[in-house]
Amino acid sequence: MEPKTTLSNRSPLNKTFLVDAFSLVSGAALILAAVPLAALVNAAATPLITPVMLKALGAGLLIWGIFHLSAARNGGPVTASARISIAGDMLWQVGSLALLLAAYASLSAAGIALVVIGMIGVADFLFFKLRGLAQERGAIA
Repeated sequence: MEPKTTLSNRSPLNKTFLVDAFSLVSGAALILAAVPLAALVNAAATPLITPVMLKALGAGLLIWGIFHLSAARNGGPVTASARISIAGDMLWQVGSLALLLAAYASLSAAGIALVVIGMIGVADFLFFKLRGLAQERGAIA
């Protein structure tokens, strides 16, 4: 009989993947509150960020959360999943920075704050994924 996997005996990378499934909550919030969020983040009369864009981002975050939950099953993730996740977090950072640079004047203060908060949160996940992957690779070597 295999030992039961509990949160306390999971690897740091596995725990990070489980917590990154928070993307499911974020994605659902973006989909359900797309209209008021679009009004909140846009400063200009002609909105740059539309409810449709927020719903698409929300759908992407739902997929991201499902990916992390499925990769964390049975003590995972495997190295390939970790690399995909790390690359995705890096792309999020680049995309967020590009959004701030290109649309700064069109975003409200709340919009700028939400993008920056998102960048900080993703940077934390990125740090723990890199650290967890390095620990697992060190344990294998």
